[in-house]
Amino acid sequence: MKTSYDLEYLPKPRKNGSREAPEITEIKSFLACKRQNMCFEYDNAQQARNRLKVVQRFRSGNGLQEVFECYRSDSCVYVVRIKKKAALNSIK
Repeated sequence: MKTSYDLEYLPKPRKNGSREAPEITEIKSFLACKRQNMCFEYDNAQQARNRLKVVQRFRSGNGLQEVFECYRSDSCVYVVRIKKKAALNSIK
């Protein structure tokens, strides 16, 4: 067993012991790397529509609107990193 004290970073506690959606875990690792886009493919369009709502809620709830975009096409959900230069141009 390993014990640590006075940590600089503490993870946020989860509500009611709920698990994080697998898409959110993947998006967090995507944002940590340098890749520009990613795709989640589902069995049907309805499932993709429902999972897009989860991704959009994570994006707006954490203030990540200027970091990445997300959209659906048929049975796929796409996540695209916004380039900093493009984000600055859209603000002006």
